[in-house]
Amino acid sequence: MHMSLNNKKSKFLRSLDIICVILQIYFATQYPEWIREGYLTSWYLKISVGIAVYGGLVAGGIWLWKDIKKRGF
Repeated sequence: MHMSLNNKKSKFLRSLDIICVILQIYFATQYPEWIREGYLTSWYLKISVGIAVYGGLVAGGIWLWKDIKKRGF
């Protein structure tokens, strides 16, 4: 797939994409601390929040990488 200059994302929207990935990185680094502090008390919470945090980080990173590859930075 080639980058299309006509389909370029605005700088504001691209910065929001990057801010979202940075926020996901922050959550991924805080997750072990949440477990140690006792905020996630049950196994259900630990597993579901872990999947949400790390799954969102991986999916957001892959999506951003593919979107930058497709549309350019």
